[in-house]
Amino acid sequence: MARAIAEGLRFERYEDFRRWTETQPGYWILVRGVPMPSPSPSRRHQEISLRLELLLVEAVRRAGIGWVYDAPLDVKLREDTVYQPDLLVVLKEHADRLRETHIEGAPDLIVEILSPSTAHLDLLEKRYDYAQAGVQEYWVVDPDTQRVEVYRLEGERFVLADTARGKGRVRSGLIPGLEVDLEDLFRDL
Repeated sequence: MARAIAEGLRFERYEDFRRWTETQPGYWILVRGVPMPSPSPSRRHQEISLRLELLLVEAVRRAGIGWVYDAPLDVKLREDTVYQPDLLVVLKEHADRLRETHIEGAPDLIVEILSPSTAHLDLLEKRYDYAQAGVQEYWVVDPDTQRVEVYRLEGERFVLADTARGKGRVRSGLIPGLEVDLEDLFRDL
């Protein structure tokens, strides 16, 4: 993945980055001041995202405990770091983080579905940045290995709290009733 469209291009403020993206094709994230293109996900990636979003809507929206959003929606963790998680949840007690154009600060739960071109970023930089920002729960979904990992924030870092591969279930410690059956999640993919 290209680190930036133009060598040396950097942004220190979200507003400048946002204005710049309005003139660029596609979707962009900002990693410590450096704009990076966000590639279009595969059909399989989109199907997994949709299945998880339906489960999140059931557990979060219908229970009236918060909001569920999918990409692309900017999550401004810092002035120089803006991601577009595949799925995110903001609980009602953090409604002050909702803006018209983005989420200001850490969502309560983030789901990233790995793609070959972004896996390194999702597993290292994003995971670190999400933990530092205070995301309470981080889910990593690997379509290739049919593995789901659920990390919970302890102090300033994520600790693996639940995992399954191919079959079995993973559960949220944050969202009551949120449970994912991996056979259902990856069926016919």
